Amino acid sequence: MDETDLALVDALQINPRVSWTKLGRVLGVAPITLARRWQRLEDAGAAWVSIANSNARAHGGIIELTCSPGTEMEVATRLAELPYVSTVGITSGEYHVFANIVASTLAATTNVLLNGLPRLPHVIRMRSHVFGGLFGGMVWRLGVMNSTQTEQIREAIGPPPQEIRPFGLLDRALFLALSRDGRRTYTDLAEELGTTPQAVRRRLDRLQRNGDIAFRCDVARRLAGWHSMAFLWLTIPDTDLRAVGSRLADWPETRMCAAVASSTNLALIVNLRSFEHLEELLIRLTRGFPSVSVTERRLILRQVKIYGRMVDEDGRCVQVIPADPWAAIDPRQGVALEPVSKGTDG
Repeated sequence: MDETDLALVDALQINPRVSWTKLGRVLGVAPITLARRWQRLEDAGAAWVSIANSNARAHGGIIELTCSPGTEMEVATRLAELPYVSTVGITSGEYHVFANIVASTLAATTNVLLNGLPRLPHVIRMRSHVFGGLFGGMVWRLGVMNSTQTEQIREAIGPPPQEIRPFGLLDRALFLALSRDGRRTYTDLAEELGTTPQAVRRRLDRLQRNGDIAFRCDVARRLAGWHSMAFLWLTIPDTDLRAVGSRLADWPETRMCAAVASSTNLALIVNLRSFEHLEELLIRLTRGFPSVSVTERRLILRQVKIYGRMVDEDGRCVQVIPADPWAAIDPRQGVALEPVSKGTDG
């Protein structure tokens, strides 16, 4: 990826649905050129825009599995096919595979953990951790653009709407449609959903202003200079947890930061530029947060799924299986969808 590609991705991480015209003025590149570059990146699986629950609305859990030697990829792939499993990776250490579960409520998370996971013959041991929100990491940036350009592209969301409506069937359909392509036009979305562009725009605006959803722009991370990742389990005094979690969420390397109900109370996933980068982060963590202890540290050897995208060894998207928080069984809502069948695209 050249400098223009990186600036384009960074701009879409700031405002994933910004118009090419506005972006062209900021970057000094013709809008049609930017549109073509983005199409090329998408077609190559190098970058994409999708939608997610906001940090505050995120519910779910993390499962970790110890597998028989040589079966890690098979287990990871089986988990990645499930619509309520958003992210899957293979790690070093005692537990070989991790998977992030997305759900609409705590009850739905519980049902996935008890009833929604396949029985995999190669799994020797499993442990689970539940979270009820994220400190950060759902939306992240490359940090290529300067502060002036950033402010020119960023758009104010506005105050929360006076009338809040719960997620309905149309909202879920809209969420899944944007999971496949977060830059789809209002007209295109309206045609698929059987409504009007104005209705789609109003509802999407409400969901954003209410803090229910967040758009995210992802990139094949090795192409952008992030050559590895690490999974850290931290133990933090409960009185410091929220303050420390919020600060760690602001680190440019952070991809997930969540308080969990477990023997350790914070899960942190970070991007790395090199193995030495991990040592630097651990030193920064020790010096900046003396009360924090690192209980476990593991390298992520291979990502298999990144928030609804199956990826290859370089992180390029090769298949879309949208992360669907409502696919989890939730007895309070009476919703239960079948897992995605093997070999489909969701």
